[in-house]
Amino acid sequence: MRLPSLAMAVCIALAPLSALAQPTPRATTPQPAPREREATITNQSGQTLRELYAAPPGAADFGPDLLGSDTVPDRGTFRARLPGATCDLEFRAVYQDGTEDRRRQNICQNRRVQFGDTAIPLREVTVRNETDAILLQIFAALPNAPGRGPDRLGENVIPAGREWRVRLGRTRDCVFDVTAVFEDGEEETRPALNICRTPRVTFGDPNAPQREARIANTGDRAIREFFASTRAPLAWGPDRLGTDLLPAGTDFTLRVRGTACLWDLRAVYEDDAEEVKQGVNLCTTREVAFDGSGAPRAPERRVTLVNRHGAAVQEVYLSGSAEDDWGPDRLGEEPLPRGQRREVAARLRDCEADLRIVFEERRAAEERASINLCENPVIVLRPGWTLVETLDQDEQQDRGPRPGSVRLRNRAEVPVAELYAYPPGGERGPDRLGRTVLGVGEALDFAPPEGTGCLAELMVVFRDGREVVLTGLDLCAGEELVLQ
Repeated sequence: MRLPSLAMAVCIALAPLSALAQPTPRATTPQPAPREREATITNQSGQTLRELYAAPPGAADFGPDLLGSDTVPDRGTFRARLPGATCDLEFRAVYQDGTEDRRRQNICQNRRVQFGDTAIPLREVTVRNETDAILLQIFAALPNAPGRGPDRLGENVIPAGREWRVRLGRTRDCVFDVTAVFEDGEEETRPALNICRTPRVTFGDPNAPQREARIANTGDRAIREFFASTRAPLAWGPDRLGTDLLPAGTDFTLRVRGTACLWDLRAVYEDDAEEVKQGVNLCTTREVAFDGSGAPRAPERRVTLVNRHGAAVQEVYLSGSAEDDWGPDRLGEEPLPRGQRREVAARLRDCEADLRIVFEERRAAEERASINLCENPVIVLRPGWTLVETLDQDEQQDRGPRPGSVRLRNRAEVPVAELYAYPPGGERGPDRLGRTVLGVGEALDFAPPEGTGCLAELMVVFRDGREVVLTGLDLCAGEELVLQ
């Protein structure tokens, strides 16, 4: 009975030894956080500080912009956090006009870094635009300098009749070549301008007379852009409408400044057609009408859509393949029901067009690009029509007129706009085509309308206004009648 007790004692004795045999975890030494220094940046440059960089002297890369999305105005300060323990740093400042300045400083000895010397005068010049074009850029450089320096306006512009104060920063120089660049690319320079004596410069002639004329759009298209220039066609200058549109039947007052009387006027319509009137005397002319007669219009392209889908088509868009947008809905307010056809039209310069259809309640849409409308006057909208080779598929099979009807085929050069059927000698009644048309080369199976027997008369009205009356017809004969 002693052996079990001994074994138990051995197990108990060995247990602490196993525990002592386990490796002791090594204590980890906490790593010191990366050191970070601070510096106060003072801007006394006379300009807005746009970007700020700092790096050890001789570094290949200055690193990220310390300002981020912030800027430091003139006479403003900024507290910059600088990663690392380096004391000796080179700072690089970029001002609003693109010029740069650099400072090397030991921030452990002096945390205040100043850009700009207040002992140096701050130079400014007021620029006034007395032309009738927008002033886009201003350059000011020392005479005989290798370049004209940065654009002093930055993101700003000076509209016609306005002025802007341009800050050149702190410098002891007074004489600059000042150059203005306008919206039409025209440049004008004031050489050797002493801004200490004359801190104001005017571009354009403030004494030049202002010409006015009423521009009327008497055509049937909106004018999208309008230009007036004495230097056309080399430079047309700014769009006088700006962001406005001049709809048909409206007018606006054109105001231009200059000593010249003869001006070239140019209207650009919403369909990109242009109409130019040269040598208009604005000293004597007070009203100029643009009726679009001098701007060639794109031909009207027509196509008949046959809806063989299982749902109505709510919207149809037809635009040139080279155009950026689809344009207006060609169906208008009335959808194209299943089983019916509708002719749609668009003014397109080329035969090639893109077609997009949208089903009722906007449940789905289909489109096909690069359709030659001159070769495909009929398009059958059916499942798979966007991929089929023949767009008028199912319209090619000619099984003859439906029983008890006649087939009317349009062989004329224009569509049939109206169709009337009535008893011999009776009233012609309503137009049987309604909102649809019978396109060129198309056929329509026509049965006697309610209240009209098989023997009837037909009046066909073409789109050009021509009327044709057919008498003594049997509308139940099952024959084809050619309209021409």
